Amino acid sequence: MNWRWEERAGWWMCIASPHFVRGRRYVGCLAIPRFASCGLSGGEKNFVRSLWSALAPNLRSQAAPGARPLGGNTRIYLEIESPRVRCRSCGKVKQEKLAWLSNNPFYTKRFAFFVGRRCRTSTIQDVARELHLDWSTVKELDKQYMQEQLRRAGTPAPRAIGIDEISIRKGHTHRIVVSDLQRHRPIWFCGQDRSEPSLDLFYQWLRAAKSARVRLAVMDMWKPFRNSTRSHAPQASILFDKFHVMRHLGEALDQVRKSEYARLRGKDRSVIKGQK
Repeated sequence: MNWRWEERAGWWMCIASPHFVRGRRYVGCLAIPRFASCGLSGGEKNFVRSLWSALAPNLRSQAAPGARPLGGNTRIYLEIESPRVRCRSCGKVKQEKLAWLSNNPFYTKRFAFFVGRRCRTSTIQDVARELHLDWSTVKELDKQYMQEQLRRAGTPAPRAIGIDEISIRKGHTHRIVVSDLQRHRPIWFCGQDRSEPSLDLFYQWLRAAKSARVRLAVMDMWKPFRNSTRSHAPQASILFDKFHVMRHLGEALDQVRKSEYARLRGKDRSVIKGQK
């Protein structure tokens, strides 16, 4: 934790953040010391602390590192006092959970969601440069935003799904992606490979009641996908994508053309040669 004092309007203000570097001057930064950690009044807070003191004699307060909220073009850092209590049963020191802080305690949840919304239209590197953040920090805040979006969306109940796999690294390492074709969005990304047990995990996650609502499953001609779908959603019609159908059609045409070319002789071959 780095601390810096700055004189403003005749009084001194203490600015604290793990991102500050001593000797560097920051423009437009503001720190609010000892920000109230909850919305209780003074009497209510004293009552809660007295109750905690009776249960755990070692009640303490710890100032969390400066949490950065959403402040427009001005970088604001809040110094937060978070009460800690020593549990008499297990002996561990437990800290108050603040619902408005993100998973990264240096940033508020509102700021994390703002970063996530910016990542929908910009790259992580551009957002990091704009907000003066580290690339890995932006990535983690974006993950929290996406997890919140999934929580609010809930478990889908698709009627038409698309099943495909993507390669995540060399060595035939794949993951399965299932999309809701009516709502035009991916709904599941998991599995260890592109095997039948991996796709079974999707139908287990979707549960039997919602799997019974699936009427159409679009996929390539990979047999494990067909077997898993017929096992968990037998009422769904299976539609193969055009690319794989045309590939097999082209291979069949090549075999017929080659066999006819080998069967014919002389001028009859000119009818087939070069006419694929």
